[in-house]
Amino acid sequence: MEKNKYKIALLSDLADGMHNLLKSSVSLAKMVDAEIEVFNVRKPTDIIGKDNQLSAIRTINHEYIVTDKRMKNILAPFSEDYGVPIRYSSTFGNVKTEIARYLDDNTPDILVLGRRKTKPFNTVDDRIINFVLSIFKGSVMIVSEENGLKPNMKIGIGTLNCSDESLSSSFPEALFAHTNSPLKSFSIVNGPTTQPQSHEFLGKKTVDYIFDYNDNTMKKLPIYLSKSKVDLLFVERKKKEKQSTSTPSNIYDMVKKIDINLMIAGEQNLLRNYQSKLDIA
Repeated sequence: MEKNKYKIALLSDLADGMHNLLKSSVSLAKMVDAEIEVFNVRKPTDIIGKDNQLSAIRTINHEYIVTDKRMKNILAPFSEDYGVPIRYSSTFGNVKTEIARYLDDNTPDILVLGRRKTKPFNTVDDRIINFVLSIFKGSVMIVSEENGLKPNMKIGIGTLNCSDESLSSSFPEALFAHTNSPLKSFSIVNGPTTQPQSHEFLGKKTVDYIFDYNDNTMKKLPIYLSKSKVDLLFVERKKKEKQSTSTPSNIYDMVKKIDINLMIAGEQNLLRNYQSKLDIA
């Protein structure tokens, strides 16, 4: 029986940002002592076009072989360079259906997804992210396209409308030990604001910033985060969804334009006991 580890699942379509996602996943895995599995899912129509049934089957079978080789070539160097076990799986089908099936079968603790630059209308990335947030109760890290986490580097950690209880129950203390500065706690409330105050969380100094909820605050939030040098921003899943800023999807919508890595805390500590035997890619 090996040491209990968190399980990180990276959802991927092997697009150009794959290396950035892998670096961020490896960085997180090294901080919390986790294992990584890359789950690649694509729609059959992305590769078979208008082929007849027999030709389509041949094309998909060939694509499985090509994808397997490509994933090995991408993942093996990361596993070797950083000493993090990585395994992978791949499938073709309806993306949402296959993601839901994967989550049921594998029960990861943390999901990692990527996000491309925001477009005027909802992108496929946004629809998939909001779908995952609606069905997955663990923690979800959404990686910035250009400013992902870097392995073996300290990071600036901030929180947005998070309670100490939600953070301490969802993540190991080791994660917060890797901050390179005091934790920054941002609270947006309906009521009078106060000056920044300090307290401690898990032995780390925390500076609290409290803002009144209005359009001006929301517009300036990216500036506050940038000046505070926050690399990873935590938001909490609230049970009282009557508050528009509290549901996971609305929080994501609120901060998705910010070029920052976002971590949506899980509803509870999902660490489980299990025997782990991962295949290194």
